Amino acid sequence: MSNHLSRRSVLKAAVSAGAVAAFSGGFPQGASAEEALSVFGPLPPDPAPPGAAKFAEAAFEAWRKANGASVSYDLLAWPQLHDRMATAFASGSAPWDVMYMCGWVPEFASFLTPFADNLPKALVDDLPKSSFETVTWDGKRYGAVFTLSLLTLFYNKEHLASIGFTEAPKNWDEFKRATKELTRDGRYGYVANYGDPAGIGGTASYWMAFLQQAGGKMYGEDGLPVFKSDAGVDALQMMMDLMAAGTDPGSISYASINDSTNVLLSGRASMMMNWPFMWNAGQDPAQSQIVGKLASAILPAGPAGSASIDGTDAWTISKTTKNPALASKLVEFYLDADVQKRQALDTGWLPIRLSVLADPEVQAKLPNAAVVLEQAKHPFNSFVTPDFNQVTQAVGTEVQKALQGQKTAAQAIADAQDLVTSIVKRRG
Repeated sequence: MSNHLSRRSVLKAAVSAGAVAAFSGGFPQGASAEEALSVFGPLPPDPAPPGAAKFAEAAFEAWRKANGASVSYDLLAWPQLHDRMATAFASGSAPWDVMYMCGWVPEFASFLTPFADNLPKALVDDLPKSSFETVTWDGKRYGAVFTLSLLTLFYNKEHLASIGFTEAPKNWDEFKRATKELTRDGRYGYVANYGDPAGIGGTASYWMAFLQQAGGKMYGEDGLPVFKSDAGVDALQMMMDLMAAGTDPGSISYASINDSTNVLLSGRASMMMNWPFMWNAGQDPAQSQIVGKLASAILPAGPAGSASIDGTDAWTISKTTKNPALASKLVEFYLDADVQKRQALDTGWLPIRLSVLADPEVQAKLPNAAVVLEQAKHPFNSFVTPDFNQVTQAVGTEVQKALQGQKTAAQAIADAQDLVTSIVKRRG
């Protein structure tokens, strides 16, 4: 089950491919094995929890002591997480109690417990309703998303002002016009990373954002694909139009969000879709040549309005944990409002809790928080399924062919639907 997702690593903070880290929260006097929890997740600077990343450390220590618990962390470089879990589940040797997921809940649902159905009402009421879409399968909630990570439009204010735009493009027509007019003086109006077809942040998921902006969806009530539609074709045609208008030609080979972000932050492109965490990189003179010039806005509206996709970062609990109640308490701690605030202020990963997103201190430190909060009012379905990797590989490859001029939008979408139909029918 190959997984090439690479959207997460921060600029100039790459982790060696084989790096594995285990962090222990320590063992209180007299702690027994039944009071120990093992957590599997990504290495910092990807969205690691307290005790692994440098935030809410005192609160984490207090929680451990109050619950008489020890917490050990088994952390991997982000692109390796999926396959490590797949191997462990297949061999029956998954040793963890709490696990990070990113669009993989439907695939691994049989190994998880639907604990999120029992989260406190006050907590659930403070979360965007759509946040449970990517962690729900067969009507059960298997996870809790802990960071609101939506694609929004990042842009160079100075570049747009030079063509008479005092704010970001509001719709597809303005988006295409700005891209064309900005492509001059050795730079491009738009840049993307279309080099990897699959996964969250791959070519297919960008098309999914445009699909929703066009008023389309991936699947019908019977679970079969329904995107061979006017909306599906229009979404791909929009991507092709942006290519022709002035998308950096290198976009078709940029496999990582880092590649395209480097282009934007060097001033060689004016606009891109990006994840919230990249805001901090844009303010860092060591990484960015456009400090003070960067801004963000919700994605331009298509015929049906604005829409995005969700990064789907969530905590889940293993079906085999010996401590389900304690594991659930740990996840609730990760979602505590004060912990969420420190997560935002100290790491740049936005909170999922609406009250913390609206916190004046959070919005002052991270101005894009207000933008993401506004984007969350619009659809942001990532259409995750048990065969998400295969589906996005198939769709993304067809989209790439269209972007390279090998197929028309209609041909590519028709072929993609045929491929996805076969994948879904094999699943049964």
